[in-house]
Amino acid sequence: MFPKSEWPRSVRVNGHLMLNGEKMSKSTGNTLSLRESCDRYGADATRLTLADSGDGIEDANFEEVMANAAVLNLYTLMEWITEAQKALQQLEISPEQAVKVGDIALRPTSSPLTTVDKIFNAEMDALTIASGADYKKTMYRDALKNGLYEFIKSREWYVNVTVDTGMHPELLRKYITRQVIQLCPITPHWAEHIWKTVMSNPDSIMDARWPTDLPSDPDYVTIAIGDYIRKVVKSARDTEAALQRRTKKTEHSHNSNTSKTLDIFVAQEFPKWQEEVIAVLKTGYDSANEKFDKKKILAELSTSGALQNKKVMPFAQKMQQHVGQFSVKALHRAVEFSETSVLSDIQNYLKSTLGYTAVNVVNLARCVSLDPKQAKAAESAVPGKPSFLIYSH
Repeated sequence: MFPKSEWPRSVRVNGHLMLNGEKMSKSTGNTLSLRESCDRYGADATRLTLADSGDGIEDANFEEVMANAAVLNLYTLMEWITEAQKALQQLEISPEQAVKVGDIALRPTSSPLTTVDKIFNAEMDALTIASGADYKKTMYRDALKNGLYEFIKSREWYVNVTVDTGMHPELLRKYITRQVIQLCPITPHWAEHIWKTVMSNPDSIMDARWPTDLPSDPDYVTIAIGDYIRKVVKSARDTEAALQRRTKKTEHSHNSNTSKTLDIFVAQEFPKWQEEVIAVLKTGYDSANEKFDKKKILAELSTSGALQNKKVMPFAQKMQQHVGQFSVKALHRAVEFSETSVLSDIQNYLKSTLGYTAVNVVNLARCVSLDPKQAKAAESAVPGKPSFLIYSH
């Protein structure tokens, strides 16, 4: 019927549309038309919920709870962007002065980018690249995950980390612009309102193009630094929670009259026995079949006498599990950034978010002496995973 040049380039198969987890059926009354949904939740919230319902051959599930949440989320995001735009407009009047409007705190325009700024910038780029690829594959739920939910999550972390210093205005502008463009294919009416009414752009959002200032590849090292900071904060909190359980004085950490100090011990080298185990695992890994020769590994560890250390077998098993989860790259454990520099850059943030009077970063490669408590706490530090000592005074 049609010439070959006009044949379909691909075929998209989808499952049934479920409503609130159940099959849509007129006989049971479990139905919802597009008109009814638009009247009830609005067109954009309906479109967002449909995008979030599922892709591929799986049954898509339209949840009315999600539709209600979409209405609130879009309104909340609009309010936040509106307040952020007011702060940016105020900063334009006095670009070299810090500005605070509501919960939006901004640094002067000329302030240099910090480690945290660079992390946020790298995460935005990575998520924009990912959501763009999702749109090309018409995987709208993934596009929504990367272009909205993860994007907001990264911004919320950035706002929290910069609560004392303020955000960099250029990064805030970039976030707002990217956020509106990334949501436009799914929520065009919302995006048009933000673009023209809130951001005061003269042209329609429909004339905007996908960001062209993207790197060819995400900055994985900088993103890894961001993950590292998050893990350090979580590990420090877990350490304090464990200390509270041991001492059975949970109210102690909440006593505002108590001063607390946190020592963070950073190791530059892995323990020698771990390096020996990693070397054995590398020789015992069959890259063609992507599996370990466990008999060979056990024989080498036994011959070398490494099994006399009770920590060896649990560590070897754990690393094999990591390879199964994350590929053979898990055996290459080098840290591609300076932990000491990163932790020193965020000392004020660590003090404020964790509630410590002082935070000391101890580089074990340069440390001359440690007291007995510090030495014991430092034993568990390895590159990429610092250890902690908490004490009150």
